[in-house]
Amino acid sequence: MPHLDEIGRNVVRLRKAQGLTQEQVAFHSNISISRLQDIEYGCKNTTIDTLIRLARALQVDSRIMGVFSMTDRDILSKIQGSFRLKHCINGPLQICENIVQLRKTEKLTQKELAQRSNVSIVRLRDIEHRCANVTTDKLFNIADAFGMSLVELSAMSMSEAEIFHLIHRSQNHSGDGGSYRCKTIFLRYTIFCTAWA
Repeated sequence: MPHLDEIGRNVVRLRKAQGLTQEQVAFHSNISISRLQDIEYGCKNTTIDTLIRLARALQVDSRIMGVFSMTDRDILSKIQGSFRLKHCINGPLQICENIVQLRKTEKLTQKELAQRSNVSIVRLRDIEHRCANVTTDKLFNIADAFGMSLVELSAMSMSEAEIFHLIHRSQNHSGDGGSYRCKTIFLRYTIFCTAWA
């Protein structure tokens, strides 16, 4: 699954950029070395809880691990400087709230969103009520159903107007260019909010 591969590559790049061993990251994130290796190789799905623990160990916001291709050390340093650890603490809570708000803005029932995202309605209800430890593949499916990336879905807060604007932009820009512009706008918005929080 390409999303898992991307998360794995980003974890490796973040770990190596900070000169950390797998043993150190596994210890500080309270997961086994074999689990970390599975994540780095993109072999296993992982939960948001595990991503947050990895982000804490790597001292970055959990949202950057699954949505950026990080190959340039300077870009990586800027991202690490902009997104501070304290802003990822309520990540899952915000994602759940955003899913509910987006669904209501698009006037979708839980059943319709479940069908559109290929997530069971029981699982979607659990996610919306914050009862489930959400796996990344489910979040990617839900984000895809809304036509957005995981970073857009996990934005720190979205007013109804911002959500409508984001949906409107993603629907009116076809191809990669529109998607890129939409992501860039939202990334700038998120960094701005983070910088002033």
